Amino acid sequence: MRSRKEDWLKQGWQFRAAIKKAGREDLGARRAASSRKWTAAAALLAMAVAVPLWAQQSRVYRDGNSWVEEITGTLPASRQVRITTDVGSVQVQGSSSRVTYVIRKRSYAPSEEAARRQFEQMRISAIKNGEGAFIEGRLANRNLDRFNAEFVVQIPRQLDVVKVETRGGSLNFSSIAATVLGATGGGWVKLDDLDGSVKITSGGGNVEAGRLGADFSLTTGGGDVHIKNVAGQARVNIGGGRVYIGSAKGASIQTGAGNIEVRECSGDLGASSGGGNLILGDVSGAVQAETTGGSVHLDSARGRVQVTTGGGSVELLNLSQGAQVETGAGGITAEFVGKRGAFRDSLLHTAAGDVIVYLPKDLPVTVHASSDMATGHGIVSEFSGLRITKEGSNFAPRSMYAEGALNGGGPVLKVRTIIGQIDFRQSR
Repeated sequence: MRSRKEDWLKQGWQFRAAIKKAGREDLGARRAASSRKWTAAAALLAMAVAVPLWAQQSRVYRDGNSWVEEITGTLPASRQVRITTDVGSVQVQGSSSRVTYVIRKRSYAPSEEAARRQFEQMRISAIKNGEGAFIEGRLANRNLDRFNAEFVVQIPRQLDVVKVETRGGSLNFSSIAATVLGATGGGWVKLDDLDGSVKITSGGGNVEAGRLGADFSLTTGGGDVHIKNVAGQARVNIGGGRVYIGSAKGASIQTGAGNIEVRECSGDLGASSGGGNLILGDVSGAVQAETTGGSVHLDSARGRVQVTTGGGSVELLNLSQGAQVETGAGGITAEFVGKRGAFRDSLLHTAAGDVIVYLPKDLPVTVHASSDMATGHGIVSEFSGLRITKEGSNFAPRSMYAEGALNGGGPVLKVRTIIGQIDFRQSR
């Protein structure tokens, strides 16, 4: 029979063994928990790395005589969208609840293997962070032969800013309410249904715009510009090319060479051409027009008018205030329709050409006119208040002058031609 002491010893060993077993089980449990935590952390890290390329897919296929790698993807909606690429055209449309994109790299390499090597030279990244959504195309080798790319991006219409930069390629923006900033090294630009302000910079290429709902700014090295409507101020500066604007709130237009045509302007209008005709419609504000060689036509202006041309005819109709006109060679026609108190001091001067002046019959104005070498009838007038004199004989060039204070006199109208005839007529 065992003693009580032996029972106590046995129970003590059993107790210590149970404690050790429990300790080993607890350590295993903790190790397992730790392993699960590391696994979860690794999964989260993998997800974080994958976010920039979330929902992005790629495929390569043959298209005619070229190979195409098409990359599609989506990004969450953001207040700002920025697209930057070393090469390729970019089209942005405000027709999606998220940012979705289709990017097509196109290679004209002789084989699929060679095309894939070119595709690898252009890396596409798409990320979303606190500042906005970013899509980027970077070339590892900028000397790729017979290779280009196309970006088609759908975005929400209501954003703050859309900014696009490409080193070479066309730009196309439509159905966007955000501020639009676009820059291309060279390529055509298309704009329509834009509610925010627009600023475009281009190395050269034609620009076509439909409805622009705010201010518009364009700087380009060359190309024709055709704009239907600008609800804000239009500022156009091009190295050379024709400019057409259907309507604008106000406009400042400069071209190195080419015609400028503006149908309607509800504010002030400035137009300058290094060599081209200026065709201006109805202007609610002041007009400043200059061309080194070309004719100038204006349908109407409520503000002051200033016109300078190195050589060309000038036709100004429905002038509510005064006009300052200088032409190196060409006739001048000016029709003043302003009422009493609206007319301002005016000058009409041509080196060679006839001058026709229309004045309201009741307009108070003081006239000083001269033709250094008068042709035709010299100076003729429908106003009895003008006193016409001449110098010289019938066998030598005549100088003729007209002076008079019509309707009691008022602001001064000076008219001069070196060679030509001057004709004063009553406005109908």
